Amino acid sequence: MRLAIPETPVFATDARLTEFTCAATDSLMDVAEKCLDNRLGVCFVVDARQRLLGGITLQNIRKAVVEGRAFSGLGAGYFVEEPPAVGSQKYGPAIPVVADDGRLVDVVVDRSSQPVQIAQPDLSHHELRAIIDAFLSTWISSKGSYIESFEREFASFNGLRHGISVSNGTVALHLALVALGIGPGDEVIVPDLTFAATINAVLYCGATPVLVDVDDATWTMSLAQLELACTARTKAIIPVHLYGRPAEIGPIAEFAKSRGIFVVEDCAEAHGARYDGRLVGQFSDIACFSFYGNKIVTTGEGGMCLTDSDRLAATLLELRSHGMKPGGGYWHEVVGFNYRMTNLQAALGVMQLRKIGQTLRRNLDLQRLYCDHLRDIPGVTFAPGLSATYEPVVWLCCALVPDNRRGHLIETARRADIELRPFFHCLSEMPPYRRYARPCPAAQRLARTGVNLPTSSAVDSSVLSKVDAVFRQALAG
Repeated sequence: MRLAIPETPVFATDARLTEFTCAATDSLMDVAEKCLDNRLGVCFVVDARQRLLGGITLQNIRKAVVEGRAFSGLGAGYFVEEPPAVGSQKYGPAIPVVADDGRLVDVVVDRSSQPVQIAQPDLSHHELRAIIDAFLSTWISSKGSYIESFEREFASFNGLRHGISVSNGTVALHLALVALGIGPGDEVIVPDLTFAATINAVLYCGATPVLVDVDDATWTMSLAQLELACTARTKAIIPVHLYGRPAEIGPIAEFAKSRGIFVVEDCAEAHGARYDGRLVGQFSDIACFSFYGNKIVTTGEGGMCLTDSDRLAATLLELRSHGMKPGGGYWHEVVGFNYRMTNLQAALGVMQLRKIGQTLRRNLDLQRLYCDHLRDIPGVTFAPGLSATYEPVVWLCCALVPDNRRGHLIETARRADIELRPFFHCLSEMPPYRRYARPCPAAQRLARTGVNLPTSSAVDSSVLSKVDAVFRQALAG
């Protein structure tokens, strides 16, 4: 007897079957690693003759860890749940296919049968081992070998000399502005279309944000808009590489240098993007990155400031740690902040960084597949192509839809258990920032029409087909 198979299944081949199975004698940690690596959160336990004994989920393992049973030396067979009934989705998107003699002969994966989030971190056995190692080292706060490794490796990846890890991307921006001496009376130019952290960091310093429109093609700050907004009080600019699309950062940086204006790059969404062959982050006095849970490289929460300047690096380090110089004991020369990252977070970051190429390729492939599926739907468009000077990456896959249908589309997707998100609101339209509003028609058009699509390893062909159906249903007519 075989289990019921979904109409649009993705079959595991014999070579891949080992990704979904373990022996009854395997340790629970072995099972946990397989549950992470197959990205399904379940592993099927088989006996020596490949007969299915049942399954173990990450939820089962978590319960066993909390209760202490995971460390008792008992094999996976002790924790197994009974095999599911025919057609059951007890194990989420993974459905075992069983022969008449009880042997597990395949696993059908149908991710569209489960809720699809906009993003989720891609965690494997590498991250699990690093976290356990960091924990067992007992260095769980802001010191430890992983902090040093992550700062060094991330700075090296981006071609810069100094990496100063911090607790999140917002404080990276704030720390950068403080280190550059930004304060009351100074103007800082910010694009109108960005996450609120960009403008909030300016306001934390008591400086005045000056909002500018974005370019229709790049979706980011342009040199032309910058030149119009620049005044004698302009002290800094924060170009944001939005949704992985680089700003016109080369000419912007040259203009800023000619005027004695600091540049702080907001690279939160653009790990690995390039402009004119150079990685974003290399054009500024200080570059700021975020490692929030949905970012290309994640530490859960976390961020980093990168710079080539020895002086700025020393200032950032001092300000980050309560105003204490490294090795200076409890002596404070300035008022600082507690903006440090933990060694546990950095352990995640080290392992995430080492697979950034794989993550970027996956996201780019997904964007191309969405384009292939949705491009013929009336009213659906995608980001304009850019010249070879720009080398964007994909953070979240994006589409543009008619503004009068976007809300209905998002609600239709929600009812189908698919999460879509609108683009950021324009800063100038929200109550805390309206006093700084200027005409920004391009930013407003994008904010009204943009939608983010699920972007993670949980998106397969069945999910793509489901998203396609949702778009056609919601946008018809």
